[in-house]
Amino acid sequence: MKSIIRIGGFMLGALTVFMSGAASAQSISCDTIYKTKRGDSLSRIAGQAYGRTTAYQAIFDYNPGVLSSPSQVPVGVELYIPCVGGGAPTPTLTNIVVPKSSKTKILTGSEYPPYVDAGLPEGGFSHELINRAMQFDSASADYRIDTINDWGSHLQPLISDGAYDLGFPWFKPDCSQANKLGDASKWRCDNLRFSEALHEVVVTFFASTEAAESIRSPEDAHGMKICRPRGYFTHDLEVIGLVPPAVVRVAGASPKDCFERLASGEIDLVTVNADTSDSVITELGIRDKVAEVINLASIQTLHAVGMKSNPRTRILLLRLNKGLIGLRDDGTFRTLAAKHLTN
Repeated sequence: MKSIIRIGGFMLGALTVFMSGAASAQSISCDTIYKTKRGDSLSRIAGQAYGRTTAYQAIFDYNPGVLSSPSQVPVGVELYIPCVGGGAPTPTLTNIVVPKSSKTKILTGSEYPPYVDAGLPEGGFSHELINRAMQFDSASADYRIDTINDWGSHLQPLISDGAYDLGFPWFKPDCSQANKLGDASKWRCDNLRFSEALHEVVVTFFASTEAAESIRSPEDAHGMKICRPRGYFTHDLEVIGLVPPAVVRVAGASPKDCFERLASGEIDLVTVNADTSDSVITELGIRDKVAEVINLASIQTLHAVGMKSNPRTRILLLRLNKGLIGLRDDGTFRTLAAKHLTN
C-alpha cells in the first residue's frame, strides 16, 4: 500500500532486531502517534502496543511507504499505532452497489484474508478498495467483479486469454532482477501491467526458537527445508537465492500446515505473510516454539493486473490508479484499513 498518511521524511538509523517470541509489556497506547527511538524494531513496537511481537503488520499497513524494510526502523519517525482486535470501534461505511453491466470484467479469488474472502465485509480489504477506486468521484463504472477460488487459473488462462480484463490482488516481482527470477515470475514481468500498489505486505520467515538466532542471511538458510504454501509466489525467494538446489522447497497445503510441520521439526523454515503468520501461530498455540527470522523478511506489493496485449488494460489501469490515489489523498484508504484490519 502506498497511501499517504501524515508522515515526514526520515534517515535510516541503527536498529535492533527483537527476536523474542515473548510478549512485551504493553506500554504504547493504540490510536496514537509513536515517535521511534534508537533500538526500536517493528516487533518491539508491536509487543509494546499489542502484547504480541508478531502483530506488526497492522502498524505497517497504517504507515505505508514509511519503512523500506521490516527489519529497519529509522530513529525519529512518527508511526500511527492503530487499534486492533476490537481495541477501537469499527467505522461504519456505506455499502457499495456494484453496477450490473459487465463490459469490464474483473477477477479475484477467495480465502486470502484480510484482502479477499467471501466471508469478509464487502469481500475483503482489496475487494472494497477496487470497488471504491472504480467508482471514485461519483464516476459511472461499467464493470463487474467475479470470484473464482482457483487462483491457479486466474493469470493463465482466464486473464491471458481475455476472459477477464483485470485481476487482483497479485504480487509484483522485482523485474529489475529478471536474471534471478524463475519462469513464472518472468512471465508476470513480460506480460502484465500493474496498477498502483493496493497494499504493502511484509513477507517473513519463522524457524524454531533454537535455530532462529543462527539465521542472519540467506546463505545461513542454505541446505534447509523451507515451507511456503502450494500456489504462492516465489519471486522473493528467487532474488535472494533460496531456491533448489540451495534449499529444499516444501509446498505446504496451507500456512497452518507449514507451521505444524515446523513445530514438529519436519521442516526448518516457514515463509508467509506477517499477518497470516501471527494468526496461525496464535491459533496453534506455538508462540514459544517458533521465532521470527526478521533479517530474511521483505516488503512485497499487491496490485491489480491486466495483460499488456489487451489494448484496454492501459486505460482501465489509468482509471483505477486515479481512484486509488484519490482514496489515499482524501483519507478513505485509512478508513477502509480501520474497517478491515481491526479484527
